[in-house]
Amino acid sequence: MNSREKFNAIMNFDDNSPNMKAEFGYWAGTIKTWFDQGLPRLYDIEENVLDGELIRGTAPLYPGNYEQIDRNVLPYFNLDSYLVKFPFDISPGLRSKIIKEDEKEKIYIDKFGITNKVSKECAGIPMALDYPIKNSKDFNDYKEYYDENPQTRLPENWDNMVEHLKHREFPIRLGGNPFGFSFLARHLMGEVGYMTSLFDDPGLIKDMNRFYLDYVKEYWSHILKDIEIDCIIILEDMAYRSGSFISMEMFSEFLSPYYIEFIDFLKQYNIKNIIVDCDGLIDELIPLWIETGVNGIFPVEAVNDLVEIRRLYPELKLLGGFDKRVLFAGSSREIIDREIDRVVSVVSNGGYIPHIDHAVSSDVTWDNFKYYRFKLNEILEK
Repeated sequence: MNSREKFNAIMNFDDNSPNMKAEFGYWAGTIKTWFDQGLPRLYDIEENVLDGELIRGTAPLYPGNYEQIDRNVLPYFNLDSYLVKFPFDISPGLRSKIIKEDEKEKIYIDKFGITNKVSKECAGIPMALDYPIKNSKDFNDYKEYYDENPQTRLPENWDNMVEHLKHREFPIRLGGNPFGFSFLARHLMGEVGYMTSLFDDPGLIKDMNRFYLDYVKEYWSHILKDIEIDCIIILEDMAYRSGSFISMEMFSEFLSPYYIEFIDFLKQYNIKNIIVDCDGLIDELIPLWIETGVNGIFPVEAVNDLVEIRRLYPELKLLGGFDKRVLFAGSSREIIDREIDRVVSVVSNGGYIPHIDHAVSSDVTWDNFKYYRFKLNEILEK
């Protein structure tokens, strides 16, 4: 079976399917470090890729499209392709501008109008310094940047891409960063602006979700009618290690109606896998997502009890769940084996693809990763 067939069989709880041997991705700095620790260097990481940027554990979407795609780890372990991200752009398409750049950092305004600072000296995500949306007037002005015909956002050579992807051997996901019903507003407003607006200007939050839901439905309808998408990803990242950072009542008011409408839209295109991407402790959020029609979660970070989640929600689709911390320097084979046993106990129930809980950080040593990946592969191949 190819990667796409495996993914869909596992998500369908098919007892006769082999599991996927796959990883979501790696920090670029991780692969660079692993080169020094013994990973055979088949292809260099491009110089302009910062250490904190993601290298995806996937096949290329189309031949020659190897931008930030892993071509070193995947062939070493004979891994399956993870979900290939289908390109989409829901920014207003503002012109990017570099404000300051030196050998240590870069400060720039991106196509969303967000002012960011990124370090060139260490791995990490950009730090937002300023946001484009601070009030309802800002958002009304911001909407004017959007084109009325989102079909113009489709990739070039659309007909050729559609034909090529009919014969693909890898699964495709649509969605992810920055699309989500709390994440996108926070992306444009910042955490503080979003949280205070829930109380001070609730209409603004609802207006933003209404606008982007309508826009995405129109935009994605052109994709979904031509391409068979295997999975939808809704990015939220709305929890920390102690739990959700909005109340369940606010979830029901500000998120649930838009989830329900969006998932009803997806059903028109026979989308079967609707996955929420949310870091942190999500135990109180899972039943709320399920109520709206979500049927899977990723990456099930280590703060969660993977085994208990499977016991409580036997039909919930799970991706991730392996605690990367057991692969840090100083760990032991015994500790790694216990973590492998824990995730494997969930594999037997179906509907679960085990891999490290998010991108593999540079704290993970090559020797420990190699031990974990070979042993997990051996178990999954039985």
